[in-house]
Amino acid sequence: MKITLHGIISFALSIIAIIYGFAMENLLLYSLGLALLLIFYKEYKSFGRVRKAVEKISIERKIERNVVSELEDIGVSITIDNRGLDAVPRALVMDILPKYVKARVKPLTIISIPNQTSVTIDYKAIVEAPGVHQFDRVIMVASDFLGYFTEELYYTARGYIVALPLVSRTSIGVKTLQKIIGMNTMGKAVGGLYDIAEIREYQPGDSIKKIVWSAYAKTGRLMVRDDYGESRARVLLLIDIRPWAWAIGSIPNTLAHVQLRFAASLLTTMLRSGLVVDVAICSELMPKVMPYQGKGHETALYRIFSVLDAGGGCQSTASIFTNVINYIGRSVLSYDLVVLITSPLILALENPDDVATLGEVFEKLLIAMPMFRYEEYLSKESISKLLNSVEEVLGGSLIGIEFSEEGFEVNKSV
Repeated sequence: MKITLHGIISFALSIIAIIYGFAMENLLLYSLGLALLLIFYKEYKSFGRVRKAVEKISIERKIERNVVSELEDIGVSITIDNRGLDAVPRALVMDILPKYVKARVKPLTIISIPNQTSVTIDYKAIVEAPGVHQFDRVIMVASDFLGYFTEELYYTARGYIVALPLVSRTSIGVKTLQKIIGMNTMGKAVGGLYDIAEIREYQPGDSIKKIVWSAYAKTGRLMVRDDYGESRARVLLLIDIRPWAWAIGSIPNTLAHVQLRFAASLLTTMLRSGLVVDVAICSELMPKVMPYQGKGHETALYRIFSVLDAGGGCQSTASIFTNVINYIGRSVLSYDLVVLITSPLILALENPDDVATLGEVFEKLLIAMPMFRYEEYLSKESISKLLNSVEEVLGGSLIGIEFSEEGFEVNKSV
């Protein structure tokens, strides 16, 4: 319990009035002082009931939708349930929002909470970044009617939102992928069309009708057949995002925002083109791996961005991606292409030995980067020298370095 400045002033004035009224034999001033003191005491006693009332209060959060697109408005409701017999005459309620969720109107309200009653506070917020946004606490400052005393309480009211990046067309599309894959795998097109069927290991999403049971009887491993015209090129997509990239530029167009929009757009293009795409995104210390499930690009995007905290990213070097093959349980030779989404600023901070390790593991590596204002942080000459160094370090394992022609920044007024 804390006494407010208002309470201190009221108490001081009552004491002063009593002392001066008694000293000056002023009955009116003396009576006024006593009245103020009695009011102060009454508020103190009533606040005792308020403190008991808040012990019976529970708070629940409801979010309109748990999956949204970035820069989309979302409705949030805070329901305060007073199950006690005493009312809370005055309470200031404030929702603590995640960093990249901004309320359209400040989520701070002064209300009264009657006994045996529920009160709901609704507000709209905009989600300003892709990834997971965790809601946790609600603060309530309860007070007596005149605001002489306060009690600050923290309530747990958890909720979450998964925000998917905005997706747009990217120049690193079907023709580029067709050309690269065609150069490395004779006869294989982006959408499939092998002349010879193959038997391969079962992957989540494969039809059980295609399981070769005779192979299972011999090896104990589930194998499936790819019929003529059904075999498709397989790509491993690596998304390298760093926590500091959220501070490069300004919201909603930081380097991290642009990289994630580019990654989502490229993945969508690949899946719509008929590619089989396994994805790994580095979050904190280890990559999170999402094998292809064949359920559409919306499901794939949700699986990826439900493991990345908004504002987070990889805290390891790029060489951590070499562990993906072990996690996914697939030979690197089964991939027709490995695409690393990164940026010159990330590559500039990498140890050349870690970059070389990628080339030692992935023999068909394409580095893809979104267009961004890199020249504000590195000169064109530095970027050119950096990319030449990367090519030298990776040697024959590097297929190429591609920049998107389109920008992935959005209008800040969105």
